[in-house]
Amino acid sequence: MELVTYDLPWKPATIMPVGDIQWFGDDHEVALEKLRAHIAWGVERGAWFIGMGDYIDAFSPSNRQRLKSAGLYDNANRVLDEAARNLVKELYERALKPSAGRWLGLLAGHHYAELRDGTTTDQMLAGLLKTRHLGDCAYVRLRFRRDPAHRTTSGAVLIWAHHGQGAGKSIAAPVQKLESMPATFEGDIFLMGHQSKIVAAPMDRCFPTWPRLDGVQPPRIYHKTVLLVGTGSFMRGYVEGRREGLTPAGTYVEKGMMRPVSLGAPVITVTPRVKEVARESDSRPKPHRKGQYREHSSVWLPDLRVSL
Repeated sequence: MELVTYDLPWKPATIMPVGDIQWFGDDHEVALEKLRAHIAWGVERGAWFIGMGDYIDAFSPSNRQRLKSAGLYDNANRVLDEAARNLVKELYERALKPSAGRWLGLLAGHHYAELRDGTTTDQMLAGLLKTRHLGDCAYVRLRFRRDPAHRTTSGAVLIWAHHGQGAGKSIAAPVQKLESMPATFEGDIFLMGHQSKIVAAPMDRCFPTWPRLDGVQPPRIYHKTVLLVGTGSFMRGYVEGRREGLTPAGTYVEKGMMRPVSLGAPVITVTPRVKEVARESDSRPKPHRKGQYREHSSVWLPDLRVSL
């Protein structure tokens, strides 16, 4: 599991998870134009992106296993390598290039190619986008600072991200899969791809605070919102006039009589926010009013919003 930290200025930050593109060179089956517009929209607004896996459609885990057992000659493997690299370059050039340098990291998915130099196409894409490869699961910490010059930390938002596993027919399937994660992992935003559904649900968690001076004022309960987010897809499930060679044939979605999904990806807005708390005390040197003194402290309560 990878753990990374990014320092951000004290202002709202736009976070855009993007994955499940599965580009294999066909504009009819992948909504590349929609992806290109989505990336451009984010770049224009200074967004930060997170890669959720399955960027190209080469190859699934079973495909990779079969290729390993096929005993192909070196030249055949070299041809496959070049084809996979070209898919990554094409996806980068046609849709993702404007966002280079704006990625918090790229997760591994299920669909990628293992290259002959020991790396993967996911790692290759991370290099092109000037970011790091996050492996299968990652914590991404966004640290918001009031005063960068003095490196004063005011609060952090913790993102737990995984490409995802399993299948689900219901619209809420990704949320149901993620619902148990906050019981096991600390976090503010939980992201999962794989199931191709754009869905989100807020979940409140309660935490107590106590005044610094015992017995002056009762403890307080605050509510902190946690977001559970399914990160969508750019794969078209039903394509008119699709062919396999000369034979009319649907995608695996059509063959499986699966429900079509809404294409695209969510947009998350994180606004740093500190709630100032004033507590009564009788032991402070400067009076607030006759016979009473006031103790000031703050509680970190970031505002988390998601648009689908």
